[in-house]
Amino acid sequence: MKPKVLHQEAMKFSFEAKQALNADDHNKAFELYKKAAEIESDVAEFYFDKVDLEPTRSVLIRSAAFLNLKAGLIENAQKFIFFGLLNLEDDAIRKELNDALEIAVSLRDNSNSNAEEEFNYLNLLRQRSVHYVLEPANPIFGHSVSLKMIKDFSENYLKSLKAYAISKFKRTLQIEEEVEQSLAKEIDELVNPLVTSSAYGSFKFSIANDFLIRQGEKKEVSDLKSNVVVNYHNEIFINSLSDNEIDSIKKDFSDEEVNGIFRPLLKIKANNSPYRVGYYNVEDFNKSFVKKVVNKQKKRLLPVVQITEEDIGELETTITHKRSSQSGKVQSKTILKKQLKAYEFDYKTNQIEPLNESPIILNEDILLTASFDSESGFTITFEDLNIAHSEIEFQKTLEGFYNEFHNKLKYLVNSKELLVKEQQELDTLNKLIGNIDSFKD
Repeated sequence: MKPKVLHQEAMKFSFEAKQALNADDHNKAFELYKKAAEIESDVAEFYFDKVDLEPTRSVLIRSAAFLNLKAGLIENAQKFIFFGLLNLEDDAIRKELNDALEIAVSLRDNSNSNAEEEFNYLNLLRQRSVHYVLEPANPIFGHSVSLKMIKDFSENYLKSLKAYAISKFKRTLQIEEEVEQSLAKEIDELVNPLVTSSAYGSFKFSIANDFLIRQGEKKEVSDLKSNVVVNYHNEIFINSLSDNEIDSIKKDFSDEEVNGIFRPLLKIKANNSPYRVGYYNVEDFNKSFVKKVVNKQKKRLLPVVQITEEDIGELETTITHKRSSQSGKVQSKTILKKQLKAYEFDYKTNQIEPLNESPIILNEDILLTASFDSESGFTITFEDLNIAHSEIEFQKTLEGFYNEFHNKLKYLVNSKELLVKEQQELDTLNKLIGNIDSFKD
């Protein structure tokens, strides 16, 4: 046997198979991967007992495992995976074999052709994937994230992504405003990111959007659909929101689009978010974390959504059935009374008015997030200082928020030792308040 020559021949077939896949010739790719897998399997078995020929042995066993997976030869793939996990010491290769085992288990009940087709679909999806990691902002329970954190990220990410997709689809297809509702419904089906891998340890996951051209789908729609996750990540998700970038965003998107895309995203990037989001560079796989967004950026970016004092009250929908009796008396029966479940708006202010204290005049306006929820009432939040206060009535909520702001100010100014995050909050207050030392005891 000439292992080097045979390995090169297997790699030649594998390269040709990849070219066939790129040309959407799956049958040819399947046959070429089978040839490559058969040759590489013989070479890898030859090296099973060649312990002194590392790292060549490890590389060939890994190669045989993956080529058999690509050919849909799941049992053969498992043989090399298990041998590698039991006998090899290279940590990187063992990790890759563990990933291969996960795929092999999910495909083992399929026929060879079905397994090959699913593997290649998953493989192409992974090539288009963006790789993320969620970590708790305060590791109270180690690096474990809660289901609530995952739910919060997923909901806000999807809202932002779909608003971005609608904007891009409208521009590309030159859609008229009156058909926007039907477009939104179609995009809700087209833009549906798939989880292409996941792992414990914080919470690591990869996502991509479907790229297959469906029946009756236009090419420009398919192109937008298949690249929407990557484009959104590069253009929106990791945008640092400098002044120039914000100005560019406001030129490219309408106020309504900015609200739809960035309001959910800023919840993910908020200073008081219970988690932080990292992502892996596709070139060098270095991990970076998404920068938090401060109030100054939020105020510059978002069109302010305000409601008047008269609008704040008990909001409900009532369905009433009325009928007249023979005597002419009208009888009325309430069938359904439903209060507004949730609403969010902005509250801009340049002064804080705590109870029984002098008003605090700020150097600039701050943008507070005011939200209404039928279960908890009103909540007013200022993310930069991680302050939130909830009450049933709006005015009481505002008064309670002012008191919490004042209390936090006094605490930070008078504390001799501060945590890193608390020092950042004090720096924020120094920018907002002129003579901050006057609040010292």
